[in-house]
Amino acid sequence: MPAALGGDTVGSIRVPASLCGVVGFKPTTGRWPRGGVAPVSHTLDTTGILARSVEDAALIDQIVTKDMAVPLSDHPGLQEAKFAYAPRQYMELIDPETEAHFKDALLRLQDAGAEVVEIDLGVDFSQLADRLTWNLFFREAMESVTDFLRRNNFPVSFNEIYGGLKPELKEIWSHLVLPSGQGYISQEAYETTLSVDRPELQRRLSKVFTHSGFDALLFPTTPCPAPTIEHRSRFTVAGEEVDDRFLAKNTVPTSGAGLPGISIPIGLTGHGLPIGLEIDAAHGHDRALLDLARRVESVFDTLPAPA
Repeated sequence: MPAALGGDTVGSIRVPASLCGVVGFKPTTGRWPRGGVAPVSHTLDTTGILARSVEDAALIDQIVTKDMAVPLSDHPGLQEAKFAYAPRQYMELIDPETEAHFKDALLRLQDAGAEVVEIDLGVDFSQLADRLTWNLFFREAMESVTDFLRRNNFPVSFNEIYGGLKPELKEIWSHLVLPSGQGYISQEAYETTLSVDRPELQRRLSKVFTHSGFDALLFPTTPCPAPTIEHRSRFTVAGEEVDDRFLAKNTVPTSGAGLPGISIPIGLTGHGLPIGLEIDAAHGHDRALLDLARRVESVFDTLPAPA
């Protein structure tokens, strides 16, 4: 199978792509149709693809969007490419092997002719991105799911779905998704998230591309490789205990801002676990991103098949 369709709300395409050593492409939110896809958040939900290569992802993007006007270029190198990376925001807590692979990737890109520049997105960037994205995710979940069930005449209710959740997820939903939960945000806070927080995140990320002139923002797709199945809910990274939402730590800002992002595999840990590199571009610049990602992909070796 060359590819599989998926949905990415906070990273559900890019995160598994990174952990499994394949390509995961999240288009600009709204670029691909969402009809027939079970929703979580009508603001954040984005349909996309997992594929074997960037070229396959680009072909399917062209078919889905009928955007035949901008084929991938024949430009083979990275001599004119300009990349930004923000370690303060994306590498504050990171697995040592993931960090080493990411730094090696930056050197490889420089050796291929690209310009790579360290930037800072602000001391409150991560807090802003986490707050607004998870606020939207949890606040819109009940309404989105209920509306989807109603419109499609499914013989199941939201309460029945909630009742069938695994215990740890049910506990989170009871606190954040249900209107009776202590963490359920008010209508006023929800509207502030949409009218103030989200535009501010979009402004900061847009500035990377429009004002600073970078072609893309680079970061480790996930701050660590895949945890073991028995420790998938809580595990340790660089001596600090985290939960499973930590895997989406780096993909959350892209989702919150609605930008296009693509994860490509760049190497394996000493235990043979894949590590991904995410490349983000300006809003609506999907074809340029895919073209750039194809050239970045050529810098790295193809991962061996799983043992």
